[in-house]
Amino acid sequence: MANCTQLTRYEQVSELHSSAIQLMELFQQSGDRTAIDNAVQLMEEVIKFTPDGHTDKAGRLNNLGIAFQSRFECLGELKDIENAIDVMQQAVDLTPDGHADKAGRLNNLGIAFQSQFECLGELKDIENAIDVKRQAVDLTPDGHADKAGQLNNLGNAFQSRFERLGELKDIENAIDVKRQAVDLTPDGHADKAALLNNLGNAFQSRFECLGKLKDIENAVDVMQQAVDLTPDGHADKAGHLNNLGNAFSRRFERLGELKDIENAIDVKRQAVDLTLDGHADKAGQLDNLGTAFQSRFERLGELKDIENAIDVMRQAVDLTPDGHADKAALLNNLGNAFESQFERLGELKDIENAIDVKRQAVDLTPDGHADKAGRLNNLGTAFQSRFERLGELKDIENAIDVMQQAVDLTLDGHADKAALLNNLGNAFQSRFERLGKLKDIENAIDVKQQAIDLTPDGHADKAALLNNLGNAFQSRFECLGKLKDIENAIDVMQQAVDLTPDGHADKAGHLNNLGNAFSRRFECLGELKDIENAIDVIQQAVDLTPDGHADKAALLNNLGIAFQSRFERLGELKDIENVIDVKRQAVDLTPDGHADKAGRLINLGTAFESRFQRLDQPRDITEAAVAYKQATENTSGRPLIRYNAACCWAILCSKHQSPSSALDAYTMALEIIPQVVWFGQTVHHRYEELPRIGRTINAAAAMAISVGDLSRAVEWLEEGRSIVWKQILQLRTPLDELHQQYPHLADELSRVSQALDNAGTSNFHNIESEIKHKNAEEEAQNHRRLAARYEELLQQVRALDGFGSFLRPKKFSELAPAARNGPVVVVNVAELRCDALVVFTSGEIVPVPLPTFAYKQAEMLRLKLLSSLRAHGVRVSRNGDRATCLAGKDSQDHFGSVLADLWSHVVQPILPEIEHTLYENAHHYLPHITWCATGALAFLPLHAAGIYGDPTKNVNISDFAVSSYTTTLTAMLGSVSKPKQAPTKTSSVLIVSQPGTPGLPTLPGTMKEVEVIQHYISPNHTCHLTHDLATVGAVLDEMSKHEIIHLACHGIQDIKNPLSSAFALYDGRLELNVLMRLSLENAELAVLSACQTATGDENLPEEAVHLAAGMLAVGYPGVIATMWSIGDKDAPLIADKVYANLLGHRDSDNSESQKAKLTPAYALHEAVKHLQEEVGLTKFAKWVPFIHFGV
Repeated sequence: MANCTQLTRYEQVSELHSSAIQLMELFQQSGDRTAIDNAVQLMEEVIKFTPDGHTDKAGRLNNLGIAFQSRFECLGELKDIENAIDVMQQAVDLTPDGHADKAGRLNNLGIAFQSQFECLGELKDIENAIDVKRQAVDLTPDGHADKAGQLNNLGNAFQSRFERLGELKDIENAIDVKRQAVDLTPDGHADKAALLNNLGNAFQSRFECLGKLKDIENAVDVMQQAVDLTPDGHADKAGHLNNLGNAFSRRFERLGELKDIENAIDVKRQAVDLTLDGHADKAGQLDNLGTAFQSRFERLGELKDIENAIDVMRQAVDLTPDGHADKAALLNNLGNAFESQFERLGELKDIENAIDVKRQAVDLTPDGHADKAGRLNNLGTAFQSRFERLGELKDIENAIDVMQQAVDLTLDGHADKAALLNNLGNAFQSRFERLGKLKDIENAIDVKQQAIDLTPDGHADKAALLNNLGNAFQSRFECLGKLKDIENAIDVMQQAVDLTPDGHADKAGHLNNLGNAFSRRFECLGELKDIENAIDVIQQAVDLTPDGHADKAALLNNLGIAFQSRFERLGELKDIENVIDVKRQAVDLTPDGHADKAGRLINLGTAFESRFQRLDQPRDITEAAVAYKQATENTSGRPLIRYNAACCWAILCSKHQSPSSALDAYTMALEIIPQVVWFGQTVHHRYEELPRIGRTINAAAAMAISVGDLSRAVEWLEEGRSIVWKQILQLRTPLDELHQQYPHLADELSRVSQALDNAGTSNFHNIESEIKHKNAEEEAQNHRRLAARYEELLQQVRALDGFGSFLRPKKFSELAPAARNGPVVVVNVAELRCDALVVFTSGEIVPVPLPTFAYKQAEMLRLKLLSSLRAHGVRVSRNGDRATCLAGKDSQDHFGSVLADLWSHVVQPILPEIEHTLYENAHHYLPHITWCATGALAFLPLHAAGIYGDPTKNVNISDFAVSSYTTTLTAMLGSVSKPKQAPTKTSSVLIVSQPGTPGLPTLPGTMKEVEVIQHYISPNHTCHLTHDLATVGAVLDEMSKHEIIHLACHGIQDIKNPLSSAFALYDGRLELNVLMRLSLENAELAVLSACQTATGDENLPEEAVHLAAGMLAVGYPGVIATMWSIGDKDAPLIADKVYANLLGHRDSDNSESQKAKLTPAYALHEAVKHLQEEVGLTKFAKWVPFIHFGV
C-alpha cells in the first residue's frame, strides 16, 4: 500500500500535468507564447517525476511531444520538433501492442514527422509520417470513433508528399482516404465539417497539378459544405471560410470569372472579422485576404485593391512577433504585393520595399528550411523587376545569383524544381537582352528546357513553361536572326496554346505571345501568312479578354502593332485605320499614372504618322504631335520612354510643324536628360545611357540655329556635352554664397553632395560574397535615396530669393567669357545641317553655315582616319603602351584626303568669317583659335586641316592660327579667371617617368624626355619621380607643390568607367577618380606624354571620356596630350622644344624673342613645326597626334 508521501507526490504531479494541459489549451486559443513556454516547462517537470514503468508515463510523454510541437509551430525552432519526435517515439515504444492508445500515439508521431518534413524537406520524414499514420489506421478497427480522423491525417501526409514530389499516386491516395474519412463520419458529427474542409484542400492540390476544372469545382463544393455545417461562433468557422476563399481564388486564377474573386474576398473578409484580435490565426487570415485583393488588382488594375492588399498584409506582419515561424512567409507575401504595385505605378519606392521585406524573409528563414529556396526565388524576381526599371547590372546579377541558389537548394524530383529553373531562365534571358552575351540566352534556353522535361504531360504548368521557352527562342532569334529559333518559338508557343483549355485565364496571354512570334517571323521572311496568323491569334486574345481586365490595353496595343506591320507591307488603308482604332482603345483603357501609358501613346503617335505618310492629311500630324507630347508629359512613364517620346515629337515638328513647336519639344527632351542619366545611378551606368543622347543635342542645336536663336544653340550644346563630368563637378562645387545666407541648408547639401559623389563611383572589393551582396544592395538603395534627397534640396534652394538659377545649366551670358583670350569655334554636326558658331571676345556669336559638310561625311572621315592609322601601324586600341605595329591587310592611307576634306568643308569656310577678329586678338605672330567640335568631328584633327603634298596648292590652318581644343566652354571658364603668373617667375615642374612599369612594356624613350626637360630647368625647380619612387602616394603628395606636371608613362583609358582611367605608376594606377579629389590651386599645365591621352570613345563623342579631359576637370587650365599612340623617338623631340619655348630658351637671332616665354598652345605649335621639319610634312601619323586643350 502506497504511503502518504507517495500519494501526495502523485497528486502534485497530476496537478502539474493538469496545469500544463490547461496552458496548452490557452495557447491554442490565444497564441500566447508565455503559455506554451510554461506548458513545456511543467510537462518536463511532470516527466522527471514520473518513474519508468508508471502506467501514465507513455501518455505524458505523448503530451510533452504535443507541447513541443505546438511551440515549434509558433517559433520554428528545430530543436522543438526534434524533441517532439523523440518523446513521441518513446511514448509509442512504451505503449504495448493492443493498447487502446497505441494508434493515437502513432498518429501523433506521424503528425510530428510531417511537421519536421515541412520544415526541412527531408524525404525520410514524410516516409516515416506515412508509415506510422498507416499503422495507426490499420490498428484502428472499422467503426471506431477515431478511424475517420486517422484516415484524414494519413491523407494529409500523402498530400504533403505529393506537394514535394508531384507523384500523382500520392494525391489520388490522399483524396481516397480523405473521402473514406468523410464517408465514415455521420451527418451531424462535430468533425464532419473539418473532414470536408480537408478533402477540399486535397481536391485543390490535385487541381493545381492537373488543372482539371472538376477538381476545383469539387473543392469549392465540399468546402462550402464545411462552412455551412460549421455553426456561427464555432472556433473553426473562420478557418473554413478562409480555405473556401482560397479555393475561390484558385478557380478565379483558372477561369478569370470576376464572381469568384469577389466571393474569395467576401469569405476571407468574414474569416478575418470572425477572428478575435490577439488570436494566433488572425495574421494568417489577414495575409490571405491580402493575396485575394492582389489577385483582383492584377485582373482589374484598380489601385484601391493593391493598396488594401498592402495594408492588410502589413497588419499581418505587424501582428506576428519577431521569432515567430510564420514571420518570414508573411514578409515574403508583403514583398510580392509591393512588387505588384511597382509594376503598375513604376514607383521606385515600391520595388525597394519589395526587395527589403523579401530580403528579411530570406534572412529569417534558416538554412535547410524547405521554404528557403522559394523565398530566394521571390527575392530574385524582385531584383529582376528593379533591373528592368533602372537597368543597373548589379540587380540582374543579384537576381541570377539568388535564383541559382534557389535551384541548387532544391533536390531533383522536387515538385518546385521546374518552376525555379524556369524563373532562373527568365533572369538569364533578361541579362542577355541587356548585354547581348550569347552564353546567357543559351543558359536561359537550357534551364527552361530542363523545366519542361521535369514537368510531366498533363501538368497544369506545362503550357506556361512551353510559352516561356518560346519567349527565349524568340529572344535568341532577335539577336542572331537564325530562322530555326523563331520556328522553335512558334512551335512551342503553339503547343502552349493547344495545351491551354478554352476558358483558362492564361489562354489569351499564350495566344498573344504566339501572335508576337508570328509577327517576328513575318518581319524576317515577309511571308503574308505569318502576319495574317499574328493578327488572327492576337485578335482571339483580345476577344477572350473581358472589358475591364488589366491586360486588355496591352493586348490591344500588340494587335495594333501587328496591323501596322501588315499596313507597312500591303499599304491597305483598312489596316492603318484598325491600327489607330485599337491603339487608341489601348491608350484610353490605360489609366493616367500607369507606367505603360507613355509607351502606348508613342505607339499611337507612330500610327498617326504612318497614316499621314499615306494620306497626307495634316490632322494626322496634329494627332501624332498631341500623342507624343502627352507621352512626354506622362511623369509616371520611365524617363527613357518619355525622352524617346520627346525626340519623336521634336523630329515630327521639325519636319511638319513650326520650328517653335520643335524647340518646345527639344526643350522637354533636354529637361528629361538628367532623369535618364540620373545621379541615382552609378557613373558606369550613366555612360551606358549617353550614346542615345548626343545626336539629339546636335539636332536641337541645329533647329535653334535655323531660327537664329544662336545663344540657345550654344547653351544646349554646352548642356548636352560632358554631362557626367559636369555632374561630378557639380557635386564638388563650393557653396560659399549659399553658406553665407543659409548655412544649415548649405551644410546638408554639401554633406549629401559628398555622399552622392562617393556613391556614384564606389566599388566593392575583397569582401565575403554574402556580406558583399548585402552591402552592395544597401549601398545601391542608399545611393538612390541620396539622389532623391539631393534633388529635393536643389528645389528648396532654387525656391529661395536670388537662387533661382542655382546649379542650373549656364546661360550664354555666363559662358561668353570662355572666349576672353580669343575666339572659340563650336562646330555642330547634325543630320539637319552643319554649322560653326564662333563665340568672340566681345560676346557676339557669328554663325557660319557649312553647306558642303554633312553628318555622314564626318562619320566617313573618322573611319578613313582609323584606316590610315592602321595603315601606318599605329595602335588605336586603348590598353596603354605606345606605338605598336597592328596594320591590317585592308588598311589604306587616306590621311592626306581626310585633312584636305576638313580644310575644304570645315576650316576654310570659317576662316574668312573670323579673319578680322583673329588678328585683333593676336598677341603673338599668329592668332589663336579654340575648337569645340561635336559628333564624329570630335575625333578628327581640325588643328591639322590643310592641303599637303602639292607645292602649288599647299595651305593649312597652322599658316593662319594656333589651334587648341576644349571639351566644353565651362571647362575654360575656371581657367580664364585664374590669375596669370608673373612672366619672370619660373614654374616648377613635377616629372613622373616610368621607363619600366611592372607588368607593362618598357618605355626607353622616357629617359631621354627627362634629360631634355632637366636641361632647361634648374634642379631647385624640378622634382623627378621615377622607377620605384614614382608611387601613387608620392605623386599625389608632390602634385600640389608644382605648377606643371609631366607624365611620361603608360596611360590607361577605361571606356566603361572613365573615372577609372589612369596613369600606370610603379605600385599601381593613379586614377582620375583620385586626382579629382585634389585641390590644385596653382596648377598651370599637364603634359601627358603617355599614349593616346585624348582618344575618347567613338560611342560617346560628346562626353570627352579621356585622360586629357580628366586633367582639365582636375583643375589644370592647359593640357598637352596625344590623339593616338606616339613614336618613342618623337616624344623627347616634342618635349625638348615645348619646354624650350615655355621657359624662354628658344633658338633665335632675336635676343628679345629668345627671352619671351610662350604659352603652352604656342609652345606646342612651334615644337610640332620642328617635328615636321625632322620627319617630313606628310608623315602625318607622327606630328598630327600632339594637341593642346584648354587656355
